[in-house]
This record gives sequence, C-alpha cells and structure tokens, in this order.
Amino acid sequence: MWKGKLYFKKIRDIFFPLVCAGCGKQINTNSLFCAECQESIQVITLPFCQICGRPFPLKYTSTHVCGGCLKNPPFFKAARSVFIYTEPIKRSIIQFKFKGNTALANDLAKMLLFHLQDFLGQIKPETVIPVPLHLKRLRERGYNQCVLLAQIIAKYLKIPCEKMVLKKVKPTLPQVGLSQAQRHKNVKGSFAVIHPQLVKGKRILLIDDVFTTGSTVNECAKVLHKAGASGVWVATLSRT
Repeated sequence: MWKGKLYFKKIRDIFFPLVCAGCGKQINTNSLFCAECQESIQVITLPFCQICGRPFPLKYTSTHVCGGCLKNPPFFKAARSVFIYTEPIKRSIIQFKFKGNTALANDLAKMLLFHLQDFLGQIKPETVIPVPLHLKRLRERGYNQCVLLAQIIAKYLKIPCEKMVLKKVKPTLPQVGLSQAQRHKNVKGSFAVIHPQLVKGKRILLIDDVFTTGSTVNECAKVLHKAGASGVWVATLSRT
C-alpha cells in the first residue's frame, strides 16, 4: 500500500474507527459485521414459496406455492428476500433506515445483489423502482432508504432507476404492530404511478427494505400492473 494511503488509513481509524453494523463493536476489517455477528446472520434458502418467498420449515424438501398465495394471488410475479429480520441484520437496517446511517447502503445493496443474483438473472428486469415515502415522511427523515438501495442496484444491473415514477399520494400509519388485515387497509389506495409511459410494457424490479406481510409491495405492484407493466418482481433485504 502507498505510504500516504497507509498513513491516511491510520488517521481515519483513530478518528473514525470501523464498527460492526450489528453490535457496534469496533472491528479492524472493512467487513460490515464482526465475526460473531456474521455467524448469527440467517440467510433465506430453499425451501420457500415460489411466489412470495416465505421460508418453509425444513421438513419440506421442495419449494412450492404457499397457501396464502394460492388463496389470494399477489399482483407481483415473485418476491425474494435475502435475510430473516433478526439480529444483527435488524439493527443494521434500523441504523440505515431511521438513524441516518446512509453509508450502509452500498454494503447492503451489494449483499442483496450477491444473494439474489440467480433470481435477478432469471427475471431480467428492465427498470428498478423503489417503494416511495410520502412527502411528509421524506421531509422528516431526509432521505428514502429504498431509493439509495435502488440506485446502487440499478447501476450494477445497468438499467434505469425510476425513482419518480411511483408516488405515495396518501400518508399512512407506520405498518409496525398492525395485523395483516390492518396493513392491507392502511396502504390501500396510497400509491399512484405518475409517469405510466416509463412503466408500460416493462419488467419492473421493485425494491423495499423489509417484507412483512407483503401489503406494501403488493399495493405498489397493483398500481404498476394497472399502469401497464408487463410484470413486477420484488427484492427486499429481509423479511420477518
């Protein structure tokens, strides 16, 4: 390493030490997590629902469509999440989403791209669209974490990121703590497509941070479908 860079790195580590995004402990590598937290991460693997991506108990040996998707088929073609929403992933997403730690966007987006590369290769999206925030909440937070993720993912896939196409037109209550029925009612009619010409006939990759019941992404997929999208696929960092 060039001596000047090495000196700068030492100075940086003194004033801005690298810390684990999961537990906050100081670490000496450029990894997002310390070794202990890394071992605690639960990556979602088969078997899971072919549509919503909900993990099945290990007693199931093959993937299939879950009862929920059979009874009420969603408007999206398929959804995939990388991690189970437990520590240390939960803490890192909270830091990224609510605590202003936008520097995590790059590493989180890269993890999504790495773990979902087969899924993305199969669907061949033409446009990336982030789940939007209502203007009031965007002003309060100062940024939309989904936009940050979507921009990095779109750049890697070499396709457009249309962050102004989907708009949240109605403020809603936070989804945390609501039942599935309440979540569905809460987001109903809260999204609209502003520039349908950018959606019509396109294969859309919809980006969100956490998949819980799927109510939010399904409502987004619904209006994108009505605007003429040929298909909507969902990718999230984690799911509960």
